[in-house]
Amino acid sequence: MALPAETRERLTEIRGDLLRGRLVGSVTEAGWLACELIGAGVDTPTTLNLAGYTLSVGPLSEIEPLVRQMLSECGMPPINTHQEPWAVALDVAQAIQEGTLPISAGADLLITELMSKCDYPPVITEFMVLIDDWETVRATPPTDDEIRHQAEKITTAARRRLGRNQ
Repeated sequence: MALPAETRERLTEIRGDLLRGRLVGSVTEAGWLACELIGAGVDTPTTLNLAGYTLSVGPLSEIEPLVRQMLSECGMPPINTHQEPWAVALDVAQAIQEGTLPISAGADLLITELMSKCDYPPVITEFMVLIDDWETVRATPPTDDEIRHQAEKITTAARRRLGRNQ
């Protein structure tokens, strides 16, 4: 589904917020985002329901189930962090690779939580060096494309580890 870049970016940010466990924003913002989605052709029962919140007041966390459903309907389901660590690493790395998760949110989870739970695999260690310690090996920070390429390596390693050779 082709969404306007700004709308897609906001969905990506919300997906990152959910991954971090802190949904930020207001109910009103979700309502207006739903209106943008309807304008872009996403007229599901969930987006229609959320559009009714354009004049409501309150934190976005009050309507979190609807927000989660909206993300799923837009092809960006929230990442389930309660699954096996390599499965979470696969989902996070794929989302970074696809651009459907902010690099910062995915990198934080991969480096601070999943690296140890996955027994410090070289592919995630290389990702950490690229993100956090690039100054020790190069003169310029990595580009988003370089980070996505490293995320692709994590995706491949995770699939191999999980026996999902696709």
